[in-house]
Amino acid sequence: MKLIETQNVLLNSGNITLNFIKLSINKKCIIMRKMFLISAKFLLAILFCLPLLISCGKDVSSNPNNPDNPNNPLPDPEGTITSNISTSTFIGLNGWSLGWISPDNFHFASGWSTGTGYPNYYFVRISVCNLGTKKGLGNIQSIPTNGYSAPTVSSKSIACEVGHGYVFKVEILDNNEPTGEIFHVRLYVEKSLISTSGGIMGAKVKYQYPFEP
Repeated sequence: MKLIETQNVLLNSGNITLNFIKLSINKKCIIMRKMFLISAKFLLAILFCLPLLISCGKDVSSNPNNPDNPNNPLPDPEGTITSNISTSTFIGLNGWSLGWISPDNFHFASGWSTGTGYPNYYFVRISVCNLGTKKGLGNIQSIPTNGYSAPTVSSKSIACEVGHGYVFKVEILDNNEPTGEIFHVRLYVEKSLISTSGGIMGAKVKYQYPFEP
């Protein structure tokens, strides 16, 4: 009788131990499952955010769709005109003309005015914004709000730099007074024109007038 009771006690103890082991295993499984789910969610979050992090940290100049990307010449816009300018060849634009003068400058002729005490009657006032290096005319896509400079009355010229883009701001005048009418020209200097003696004699440019982005 005592032997049977002892066996029952041992059996119950074994069952308790087994249940405890099962309970411990279940708890560990639940914990591991939770850890796996958390890890999986964390990994998915990283994979989802990784492209965003890469794009945010990427230099915009390497973006092939960025107009300022020096390796991405955008197509010439509709209405682009290609012309040579020199001391004898000018571009005529609504009351004023643009040419070239030595050593390597744009030259503004008929219709040009600073509008500041110049005694003669002029039709326009011109200011120029040099946008720096561009890959082509199509890469000039907006009108600057500042950064313009005006040629002086004495020189009527401003630097003409190969590979640079420009926006010309033209104000229409009436008896040397602004009328409020303004238009813009975008221009790209493609290359210098070289004389037979090896000197610069002008420039090949592309431009669009009027420029209305």
